[in-house]
Amino acid sequence: MRKHRPFSLRRRSVLKAMAATLPIAAFPRLARSTSHQFTEALPIPAELAPTLSDATTDYFEVHQIESLANIIPNLQTRVLTYNGLFPGPTIRVQRGRVAQVRQHNRLSEPVSTHLHGGHIEAASDGHAADLIAPAQFKDYNYINSQRGSTLWYHDHAMDETAEHVYRGLAGFYIIEDPDEVSLNLPIGAQEVCLVIQDRSFNADGSFAYSGDVMGEEGDTIVVNGKAQPFFAVANRKYRFRVLNGSNSRNYRLALSDGSSFIQIGTDGGLLEAPQILSDMFMAPAYRSDVVIDFSSYNIGDSVILQNTLGSGTTAEIMRFDITRDETDSSTIPEELSTITPIPTTGAVNRTFTFQRARQGGPFTINNLAYDPNRIDASPTLGDTEIWTLTNEMNMDHPIHIHDIMCQVLEIEGAAPSATHYPELIGWKDTFNLPPLATAKVIGQFTDFTGIYMMHCHNLEHEDYAMMMNFEVVP
Repeated sequence: MRKHRPFSLRRRSVLKAMAATLPIAAFPRLARSTSHQFTEALPIPAELAPTLSDATTDYFEVHQIESLANIIPNLQTRVLTYNGLFPGPTIRVQRGRVAQVRQHNRLSEPVSTHLHGGHIEAASDGHAADLIAPAQFKDYNYINSQRGSTLWYHDHAMDETAEHVYRGLAGFYIIEDPDEVSLNLPIGAQEVCLVIQDRSFNADGSFAYSGDVMGEEGDTIVVNGKAQPFFAVANRKYRFRVLNGSNSRNYRLALSDGSSFIQIGTDGGLLEAPQILSDMFMAPAYRSDVVIDFSSYNIGDSVILQNTLGSGTTAEIMRFDITRDETDSSTIPEELSTITPIPTTGAVNRTFTFQRARQGGPFTINNLAYDPNRIDASPTLGDTEIWTLTNEMNMDHPIHIHDIMCQVLEIEGAAPSATHYPELIGWKDTFNLPPLATAKVIGQFTDFTGIYMMHCHNLEHEDYAMMMNFEVVP
């Protein structure tokens, strides 16, 4: 692995800290307002068609370019994009077919594209130090052997992930599984991807990104690239693949009239059985596969998707408007899939703590700031491991493990259940650790050797050194 410099206060961080001391009038901000709420329709991310397909593989071309987006009504925002789209195009693939995605860097800075939740060879994982220089490209090979699931791809360039994602480098990656067809879940126009993000804007429409190392939180909620949109629906069931694509904000989603969500999946695909939830917690990078049944509403009714953890302009996310009748033959079966618990017998145990070295210093894992040249754990190919993750700080840390899907054995002393962290049931790659909490997760290292990462998915924490390398060895 090529040698890279260890963590240090990067120049950009210093400049941002200096900018924070300048008079606020030098940076006119767009006033917080509800005037744009529910004035524009929800866009649906475009799906990317392969440029070529053969017997085993679909080939995709993606160009990372600057562009302009109309996020706030009557204003344009300069964004970083995949193929000129904010958010990026949805890549939809079939389980068992290989996808080769050629990423062209047409930007002025190095990038690295990570398939979040993907079980893939290390060379295609999008390691933070595996950079694509400007005017260069890289072919990423995804074998898509895992179960059907809602993944996403985003930038992962070391020191730059937070700002690159904030400015637009993120998109959905859906693995479709033939096993789901017989379930008769909502499909087609009734299967909708929703990426929820928060952003702040300057008066001219440009992003107001401060680089707050504690975690950037915007004052405007954006869904699929539009500020607090509305979505016209029929009085029937819809399946929503929901992604928290925010840098650091947690959400607790609820419907304004108290109706329930039917959760059918999390990060790694379908649950064993549906869960009926009155609200739904989503940390950064969480995915939740849910069905909302609008059949009890009348034409002309509306219901708002709320964030009960927010206030003011961040308390309401989008509005569903029931506009038409439609026949609905979809169903929600009582049995969705089979999830076999990973045996704990013979598992290797490791412990990781998450903290900050000192005020103003880097975030750390096991008291070590990230060094791209250091390996902090070496699981053996084929082994099962239990990782105990402890948050020693008074703030949340959503922890993401590359390469594998895990099962959460316990959090705060008990296994996830319908009444105790229900969002951690099923297959997970990201686990939010509340302040001073401990979780135990179990996973199996199969198929691939090489260097992968674990890190906090509060992206400012990640850029500020809360990362580590692990190497799966033969």
